[in-house]
Amino acid sequence: MINSKIKIFNDDSLLFSSYQYYTVPFLYTMAMILISYFENAWIAIWIVYTLIPFLDEFFSLDLRNPTKDEQMKLESEMKFKLPLYVCVIFDWISLVWMINFLLNNEIQLFNKLGIIFLCGNLAASNINIAHELFHKDNLLDKLLGTVTLARNLYTHFAIEHLHGHHRHVATPKDPASSLKGQKIWHFLPQTIIGSYLSAWNYEADLMQKKYGSVIRIQNRMIWYTISYFIIPCIFYYYFGFLGCAYFLGTVINSVVYLETINYIEHYGLSRKEIEPGKYEKVDIRHSWNAPHRLSNYLLFKLQRHSDHHENPYKSYQTLCSYDESPQLPHGYTVCILLAWVPNLWFEIMDLQLKNWEQHKKNVTSEQVHQKMLNFIFKIGIVTTTLATASIAL
Repeated sequence: MINSKIKIFNDDSLLFSSYQYYTVPFLYTMAMILISYFENAWIAIWIVYTLIPFLDEFFSLDLRNPTKDEQMKLESEMKFKLPLYVCVIFDWISLVWMINFLLNNEIQLFNKLGIIFLCGNLAASNINIAHELFHKDNLLDKLLGTVTLARNLYTHFAIEHLHGHHRHVATPKDPASSLKGQKIWHFLPQTIIGSYLSAWNYEADLMQKKYGSVIRIQNRMIWYTISYFIIPCIFYYYFGFLGCAYFLGTVINSVVYLETINYIEHYGLSRKEIEPGKYEKVDIRHSWNAPHRLSNYLLFKLQRHSDHHENPYKSYQTLCSYDESPQLPHGYTVCILLAWVPNLWFEIMDLQLKNWEQHKKNVTSEQVHQKMLNFIFKIGIVTTTLATASIAL
């Protein structure tokens, strides 16, 4: 892939730097400052959905891959763990702080909705942190990943993702893989309900094999399901009905955001069925990638998703980008919004999918690129209007 954009980054230095992965803690801090002093989250929303996409459009693509030796060195670097841990702490602090702030201040409904939306978006980014952590073997990482998912009432995601999604991705057996022509609001009930049932069935089979009974104290899904009722009750006890409602608002936002990411990551891609019920091995052709630099840092290299599926236990800083993988027309921050405009999504992505299937390499036509630029410009107008209106109120 040709990287012809503005080159102001030293990729060799950035490969061993962890500073760029503090983008999410920076956004948490900035959001709390904007909300504290201006009761306004729309400016931060403008930064995420307008400024970052525009900068992604002009900055050079993130294409530098670590060598095998560099991967071994990067895996041993503790400094890449720290931004993950910081994000987990910031997420819980910001949630409690946000609820207290909304309960103790007179805020206009428009700005209140912006605060809840931003907090939910940041919580969704932390599900991505949890995803990175629960893929690891050590107890601390798994614990922090579980705690983060519990905050989003989505703890079963860890079971389904590890034992369902990674096994069945890009096949009809995977509720988290979207089909060509499937609209996002048809996909959401499929993946939300299907993922829970997939996790329950996996855990039930495991309990049956190990203990001869599904109803066992060791059954994680029983505890996870109970927690989905207990945690809101805790928020209700400490913060009242409104506080619990604010909490649930961020939960709904974060889950929808997460599943929209699942929607775009595998849209229209499928593995060949080599015999009834058996599919070809997962490889780098079965996930959409996006090498756009700033959104890649924001999401801890999640956009190098093909390598993650082929090598699920690699740490985020060691993931690679491949020309042989299908490529989204822009970073996740843009494509997440694009998915909610189905006609335009199909128009752009079906052409992108057709180009990739025909050429077996990434070909983003000038037509697709221009449509993406027009969409980014329109999103910029919307978010700028919202941010301006919020200041004027």
